[in-house]
Amino acid sequence: MHGKIRILILPAAVLSVALCSFAQQLPDETVIVTAHASPVPFENLSRAVRVFDRKDIGNLPVRTVADILEHVASADIQSRSPFGMQSDISIRGSAYSQVLVLVDGVRINDSQTGHHNSDFPVPLHDVERIEVLLGSGSSIYGADAFGGTVNIITKHPDRRCNGAVSWGRHGLVDGYFSANFEKGVYRQSVSVSGSRSSGFRYARDFNTVTVGSRITVRDHSAFYVSYVDKEFGAAGFYGPVPSREWTNQAFISAEHAFEGRSGNRTSVKGYYRSHGDRFLYDIERPALFESRQRTHSSGIQVKTGYTLGGSGSLALGGELGGDWIRSSNLGDHSYSKTGLFGEFQWTPRESVSVYPGLRLDYYSNFGSAVSPSLSAGWWVLPRLRLRSSAGHAFRIPTFTELYYRDPNHEASPGLRPESAWSADMGAECIPADGWMGSLTFFVRRERDVIDWVRSSDSERWRTANIRKLVKKGFELGLERSFGSGASLAAQYSYILVDAGSIDWESKYVLDFARHSFLQTASFALPFDLQAKQTIRYRRRSDGRSYWLWDARLEKGFYKLTAAVDFTNLLDVDYQEVRGVDMPGRWFAVSLRTR
Repeated sequence: MHGKIRILILPAAVLSVALCSFAQQLPDETVIVTAHASPVPFENLSRAVRVFDRKDIGNLPVRTVADILEHVASADIQSRSPFGMQSDISIRGSAYSQVLVLVDGVRINDSQTGHHNSDFPVPLHDVERIEVLLGSGSSIYGADAFGGTVNIITKHPDRRCNGAVSWGRHGLVDGYFSANFEKGVYRQSVSVSGSRSSGFRYARDFNTVTVGSRITVRDHSAFYVSYVDKEFGAAGFYGPVPSREWTNQAFISAEHAFEGRSGNRTSVKGYYRSHGDRFLYDIERPALFESRQRTHSSGIQVKTGYTLGGSGSLALGGELGGDWIRSSNLGDHSYSKTGLFGEFQWTPRESVSVYPGLRLDYYSNFGSAVSPSLSAGWWVLPRLRLRSSAGHAFRIPTFTELYYRDPNHEASPGLRPESAWSADMGAECIPADGWMGSLTFFVRRERDVIDWVRSSDSERWRTANIRKLVKKGFELGLERSFGSGASLAAQYSYILVDAGSIDWESKYVLDFARHSFLQTASFALPFDLQAKQTIRYRRRSDGRSYWLWDARLEKGFYKLTAAVDFTNLLDVDYQEVRGVDMPGRWFAVSLRTR
């Protein structure tokens, strides 16, 4: 095991750090950005972070960003459709709206509904790495970082052109192409990807196209733009009818960084996101209900860092922006937001790092929120590290939770923001060369939790601040790396929720995976074949349980790689979202450049 420890197959508590005996092998560059307000070396991390780089992604049988997130044991990706058409992201038992999603550090959470948070404006081919922060992140990023934060880092342009094409069952066709240009200090990449399928059953087809471009000038300026268009059959998604949905998204971010006279680095980042959604409740009775809405989000972020002597540094920043919606069903609404944050990094000695942090947020429609945090890590033995963190988080209601109405739902405009205190503590150890194990315990106490509830099946679902929840659990994992590049690992996550007792039926908040098991393996076979496989088990809070087995078999030749992907090899009948069937066994054949 050399360089950084690859944690794609470690449990939710594992940090991407080596222990003291491996400290000299770690890279000097600071590449983790989600765990703290400013990047820190691997050996100084004090939070539970998951990192998937390009090599890690290539060692897994995955096709989308959502597939990658499935490889964090305590991340529950509840999909309504295959290949990332629509998925809800839950981390450590959170609701689907309680996870913050970023692209290059810019928020893409949709103010209309958390169901759109997985409309990632980046195809997997354009991803450099994915970082997952487990636990509260509001002291750094503000609202929505309850259960965790996902940061998708886009690839820098290089000198190569790349392509891939796939064919599969149910009329699946998938393609990707990227071209890269370079002139002096200027580099640009342009990519186009798309996929379509006739669907595994009636009104479950899909069609999506993504176009993106990234420009960099030296190491100081970056510009990213993308556009995503999706159309998919939504039969059973929100009612017992063949619905249909069309979404599109434009995303723009620009960043410039410069060095101060004292060597301190300051970055300024601006962003704009526009998301459109058209929903037809019943394609067989189109006059029954149809909604159209478009949300917008824009803002500017400033962050700077100061070195305070040999054992401390301070990161300070601020954000100013706003969100607004124009909707046929929800009406026209808007709010502005302001945030200020700071985090101090104190290293009293080489083996100890401490990070106190504080963020202040103000929303024009919901008032202010104060989010403190404290985390620390300690190399207590050469092969044993302890770490702990605690912090406050909050989430403001979405426009759907405030104003939505359809034949089955009726929202309440008087909702209050949610809030929570969370803490975790854990340990990582290397019992022998090539082995790594971890154990983490966590707890989160939530107040004013927003839920869709009803008293009987004959009533509409409605929103209300009715919950006080206590969520706690533990995560356990063990990894074995072999010198040949093969690996084998297992993870287990257990989550328990104390919801008290209410007289209503809950739609989303209490739908979580109580038990999660994940096993991954990558190994070589005769004839220069490479095999990659993932086995997952979920037992949900309502008793539903299922095993899923995905695999990939591939072989490289010349400058190409041919592969066969299998999903749900056991052909299991299962539902990740209640009432929404997922497909059985599916396969695809692909050819891509190396």
